[in-house]
Parts: sequence; C-alpha cells; structure tokens
Amino acid sequence: MRVRIIGSGSSGNVLYIESGDTRVLVDVGLSARETARRLTEAGIDPSSIDGIIVTHEHGDHARGVSVFARSHDVPVYTTAATREACQFGRFESKMRFAEVRSSESFQIGAIDFHPFTVPHDAVDSFAITIEANGTKVALVTDLGYITQLVCDRVRGADVLILESNHDVEMLKICPHYPWSLKQRVLSKHGHLSNDHVATFLAEEFDGRARHVVLAHLSKNTNHPEVARLAALQALDQRGPLFSFDAERAKKDVQEHGH
Repeated sequence: MRVRIIGSGSSGNVLYIESGDTRVLVDVGLSARETARRLTEAGIDPSSIDGIIVTHEHGDHARGVSVFARSHDVPVYTTAATREACQFGRFESKMRFAEVRSSESFQIGAIDFHPFTVPHDAVDSFAITIEANGTKVALVTDLGYITQLVCDRVRGADVLILESNHDVEMLKICPHYPWSLKQRVLSKHGHLSNDHVATFLAEEFDGRARHVVLAHLSKNTNHPEVARLAALQALDQRGPLFSFDAERAKKDVQEHGH
C-alpha cells in the first residue's frame, strides 16, 4: 500500500491511497487545480483516481470535490447526509455518487474501507481505517475528543494519521481567533489538541504503528515542533517498547510538514 498526504490543515486536506491498480483520495479540501498539481508533482496521474471519499462537508475537506470529480469523472463516496450538506447544487447532476454509511465497511477496487463515527460539528462525520494486502492505515482527524470507539478501531494499525490540531495555551492567546471560534475548537465537537494526543499515546496507544503522523496542525495555534515534542514525551512514558526515533520523527516533520 502507498499512502501520501497531499494536503493537511485548515487550508485543505487530501489523502492519497494506492494498492495494486486502485487509487483513492480521501477528501479533496484543496482546490481541484491544486490537488491535480500536487498529484502530478508526486508522479500520480489525476485521471487515474478511482474514487473520492468525503468524510464530512466542511470546506477544508470538500472544497475541491465537485470540480475534481467532474473534471476526471471520478465517483464520490459519501453518506446521504454529507452529500446534502455539501450543497453541490446544479453540478450534482453531473457527478457520480456511491452512497455509503458512516458505520458500515465498503470496498473500492483492491482496498477495504472501514468508517466509524467521530464527535465533530458536522452532520455525519467519520474517521476511517483502510486495509489492503495485510496493511492497516488509520486516518483520524476532525474530532473533539478520542472516544473508546476510536481507541478500538485504530488498534493494530501499521500507520496512524492522527489530528494534533492545536496547543491549548497558544489557542487561548491567539489574537486572530474570536472567542466563539476558540470555544468551538475546544469543544467536544471541535478538534484534538496536543494534550489529547499525548494522553492517548501515553494511555491507549497499542504501539503497533511504525509510523505516527501528526496531522491537521493549525498554522496559528500550533507548531510542528511543539506537537512532536508533546507526542514524544508521551511515548517516552511508556518505556523502551514505545520509544520513538526522535531524529527520524523530526525529519518526517521537515519533509511532510505534519
């Protein structure tokens, strides 16, 4: 399985998954043009995409879905509630849809997808685990807190992509955000903080994943190094079994920006 983060954060989220001849995007939160540009830059033909999965309707996950799907004739996999909330309008008749449920598994080509609901301020938001050829990837972003269901579903993942959106103190003093937005982000239907991630890694993480990617970092209320150090300190509490190569982690942050 090949996994590539095309975009992550409030500017737009796109995840590319490939196994065999199957190529899938999870969300297209960047513009269709920018998504196509980044795919091409990575050596991926945009017209080769077999499906787009839309996890929820927020713009940083669905902004480029309509144009990309129509431009490359790609079917869109999403729930009925999310499809309605996306308000594709007059373009909807020119798009192909495959309805899925936020708690039922489905398959696209050679890849199995296992969605599960998460607490977020969207109509039917879900996270997802992805399996092919004996490899399991967990994508868990856009949720206010880590539920027991999340803990159960990500066990056994070889790759864990986990939201680490903000540092609580940086968020509280951020001059760019009104208090109403700060309350939303901090709520149980908002976004995960570095503290949430640290608690999960220290208490619930099974240690299986060889790669833990911190995703959906805020540009205004977080910093890659702050998030990385919080995660590393949490892993250190678990002892040698859960120790992490800090230099390798730092290199990953520098290369991928997450």
